Amino acid sequence: MKESESRFRGWLLRETGIDPDSLGNEFLTRALTERVHALQADGERLLSAARPPVTQEALDAYWQQLNASADERRALIELFVVPETWFFRDREAFATLARLAAERFAAMPGRVIRVLSAPCSTGEEPYSAAMALLDAGLEPASFAIDAIDLSARAIEQARLGCYGRNAFRGTATEFRARYFTPANDGWLLDERVRACVQFRHANLVDPGADTGIRYDFVFCRNVLIYFDRDAQDRVIRSLDGLLVDDGMLFVGPAETGVAMRHGMRSARVPLAFAFHREPAGAVADAYAARPAAPLHTAAPYRRAERFTVAPVAAPRPVVAVAPPAWLGDGLQPFAATPPAVNTAAFDARAGRSVVTAEAAAPVAEGIAPTLEDAQALANAGAFDEAERVLAQFSARVGPHADAFYLNGLIADARGRAAEAGDFYRKALYLRPTHHEALTHLATLLDVGGDRAGAQWLLERARRSAG
Repeated sequence: MKESESRFRGWLLRETGIDPDSLGNEFLTRALTERVHALQADGERLLSAARPPVTQEALDAYWQQLNASADERRALIELFVVPETWFFRDREAFATLARLAAERFAAMPGRVIRVLSAPCSTGEEPYSAAMALLDAGLEPASFAIDAIDLSARAIEQARLGCYGRNAFRGTATEFRARYFTPANDGWLLDERVRACVQFRHANLVDPGADTGIRYDFVFCRNVLIYFDRDAQDRVIRSLDGLLVDDGMLFVGPAETGVAMRHGMRSARVPLAFAFHREPAGAVADAYAARPAAPLHTAAPYRRAERFTVAPVAAPRPVVAVAPPAWLGDGLQPFAATPPAVNTAAFDARAGRSVVTAEAAAPVAEGIAPTLEDAQALANAGAFDEAERVLAQFSARVGPHADAFYLNGLIADARGRAAEAGDFYRKALYLRPTHHEALTHLATLLDVGGDRAGAQWLLERARRSAG
């Protein structure tokens, strides 16, 4: 069936930008088999073991059905959507959004801060942005969040605002008590937060007519890795055109090279994976100056473009309006306890503590270091100190998957790809389903030319998330 699948692969690339190979070697075959049998069984879903092989005649008939039915096109596309998301995923991005949005609003009180989440999946990302902005002191009238996704099913779920346990990962879930109420099937998000986000069904690869709206912040994270290079380029150009002149784009940690390939400039915020847009002429000049990649190159970015987080001399200065303590505590796997806060710095109106530079201070002598200490240091760009704390932690507790993963992130940020890969492998040895280690190692393999190995790891990550 492989040769006859090529037309479906080409169609999917044109319609969505998704490269089926990025989801695993057999993913397209399984998806086509599922849809053919669903139609033959009048929508009844058969177990995989009960599905007979799909004949060439059945596949030809399905191709005709696909071209004739918009409903069937949507049904097939739904199988390729990757709904892997949770609240405050990569927390430093939301801490950066809250801090910069508060600064912009303070400088121009009448300005409406605009945020775009594309794609938004089942809503965790745009709702996280809304909660972060509310906690930073902004009123709902002072910001607007648009959220788009190709999946009508995901949009419907996002609008309901009801989430199960998988949407709350790690132990830093203090926000749930303030913004959610328990429900029979999970937790229901407060209407005040839901009203801050406007959802719309749209195709990121083919966004349609320009509405004229420009955004201060755009989130496009952990989706470009599933696109082929042409679709990546089209999406980045489109998103760049939607940003205001001083706008900021947040991408996933494995997608930084795509932004850099288009002349975007790293915001140099450790572990936020944020980029500034350049003036139109500068972008064109930077892109034209880069050598074209060979046509046979499968990897969407080159090794030199892979890393964006550069060490900084000292933690970023504290601003008058800062995100609450729980928002700045780093990546989910290491958020077991909140970081140290300055109790004198307290937002009386919001009733919440404010993180200061003390949160990233070196660990005091005689106090057992924790992963949270190392994460806070890494977030502040103090990579040497973070590695020292990790060494102390490992000497005390022994091999630890999350410690290896954080070591890998730091090595990754410093451009030490081989060392980062070793750490990710150690994390996976201890915890084979470690989703972040799987996806980060897949990126390193892809950049190094091992596309088959990268696809295998991404398929493992997909299964571990399911």
